[in-house]
Amino acid sequence: MLVASIRVETRPGAARAVAARMEGVKGMGPVATEGDHCVTAMWRVPEGEEPESLSEVLQAMNPEILEVFPTVLGPDDGDDPQSP
Repeated sequence: MLVASIRVETRPGAARAVAARMEGVKGMGPVATEGDHCVTAMWRVPEGEEPESLSEVLQAMNPEILEVFPTVLGPDDGDDPQSP
């Protein structure tokens, strides 16, 4: 399983609503807002999924999203007790 860092740019004022919806995505770790137009999170990518596919899913769920930037960090070693 891979771990990816996700940065989401939203329309101004939409970050909290988008963050709340992102928390429901399987494997999504702690979600945080940065100001009123940016959301960051860690995602444990489920087997068979690609980090890049998350962009399409999130944008379909949230019309307020302008851009999604996933960055693969590497394999999940399972040692982090904070991991979702």
